[in-house]
Amino acid sequence: MDEKEMIMKNDDGSGMMEIFMDAEHRLILYYLANKNPRIDEQTLEKETRLSADRIRQILNKLGSEKLVIFEPGHGYTLTEKGLISLYNFHQTAHKAS
Repeated sequence: MDEKEMIMKNDDGSGMMEIFMDAEHRLILYYLANKNPRIDEQTLEKETRLSADRIRQILNKLGSEKLVIFEPGHGYTLTEKGLISLYNFHQTAHKAS
């Protein structure tokens, strides 16, 4: 398994493709990649027009996959793993089109 494949896998080997196939998850990832670091939930809610509950649900999922981290008092930041995963997804999607 090459490095790109490793980034797209969890520690237990299950894929993260469901995250990248969901437009709302990608919206949050791209927003964080563009506006990193330290974005709070209220900013994400305002900028993405998603509900607060949906933002929390997405951030929890992204956090469980270690794609984002939360710093109390500061907000959410895309991790290196998140940035590499997003880049790899973008490259793969671009090649497919």
